[in-house]
Amino acid sequence: MTDAWVSNAGKVAAADAILRSVEKLVRINMVLATIDMRTKTPQDWGITFVRTYGIPTTLFDSRQLQRTRNLSGFSGRTYVERHVVDVCKKSVEIGRPSFAKIDEKIHDVRIVANQLIVPDTSREGHWCVVLSEIHSISSVGQPTRFDDIDLSVLQLLREGLSAREIGAAIELSPRTVEHRIEKMKARTGVNAIIRLLSTID
Repeated sequence: MTDAWVSNAGKVAAADAILRSVEKLVRINMVLATIDMRTKTPQDWGITFVRTYGIPTTLFDSRQLQRTRNLSGFSGRTYVERHVVDVCKKSVEIGRPSFAKIDEKIHDVRIVANQLIVPDTSREGHWCVVLSEIHSISSVGQPTRFDDIDLSVLQLLREGLSAREIGAAIELSPRTVEHRIEKMKARTGVNAIIRLLSTID
């Protein structure tokens, strides 16, 4: 995508030239979109999803979220301001592609991604192409503080140990470890160990 931008830099070109360079390379965990920046008010900028995130999720309606519309149609205003409006403005201002990392909580969902932003090649700021690679989407648990034993159990769970192996490592019975895991799940509002681990930073 950056190669296509470089070869068109300084020329009046449509976003289509950039899109064609990567459209067939976009994977199921990526989003490819164009931002129409021709209106003065960023909330009136249009977004067109060329390729959408295709991994099924129960955390939000991805089809509804990824439909063509103005930016004002998104409920996560802070996210849109920070990861669409600001990065497109910055990319146009500096006159070259920019790269951003995203680790953001929107409502009860945490999104971790990398993003490449390519500005209008003519430097007039009419459009921006955004390519995002989503690394994870997870639910955000209820804020909870854990004691040292719970933190040890969580770490060993991340390492793939069973309740019996965790118990041996921290000198507790396997049943006590299982009981502590269940209490942590209840306190964070999740029902599975994998969701418990994904909600804890």
